[in-house]
Amino acid sequence: MGLQQRPVRSAAKRTGSDQAIDFQRYVPTVVSRLSMKLRASAKAYFQQQYGVTLLDWRILSFLASNGPASAYDIWTLGSLDKAAVSRALKSLDGRGLIGIRDVPNSARRRTLVTLSKAGRQLHDRMFDDILIRHERLVGELSRQQIETFVKTAEYLETRISQMDKDSELPPSGYDPAKSIQE
Repeated sequence: MGLQQRPVRSAAKRTGSDQAIDFQRYVPTVVSRLSMKLRASAKAYFQQQYGVTLLDWRILSFLASNGPASAYDIWTLGSLDKAAVSRALKSLDGRGLIGIRDVPNSARRRTLVTLSKAGRQLHDRMFDDILIRHERLVGELSRQQIETFVKTAEYLETRISQMDKDSELPPSGYDPAKSIQE
């Protein structure tokens, strides 16, 4: 069972035989490409400069921002992979960057993860560099442009669950298709 066709945006009926997705304009591909490049850059940077993985940095930053947390909170609130977080926590604990302790009387064997003194120091050493990298990324964008981008990304995130459902929303008028010539 396929999706119902949305109203056609142009007066002329289009067919797949003379149209194709323009991946330079197709929002899922644009976001994916940006994410992939950011991840690759950060992965290399954190490993070279600080000897930690990107996931290690995300966990350390999460704990610095939110305080002690369960592993469950780290992977759910941080939008991270459960198994990867579990492995990273073991590694960070083994290196003395975090502490992990059991929560007493927890029916589900919950643990509480905290930044160690060494973990806090590493976070603090990285902090200014992270802000500099962020500033270099956003370059000459204005504060308003950055806020608009963030709000747009948040909106798109809420719309992901709606991609396969009928919608009462009017068409956006944005067309990610291009004409192709044989």
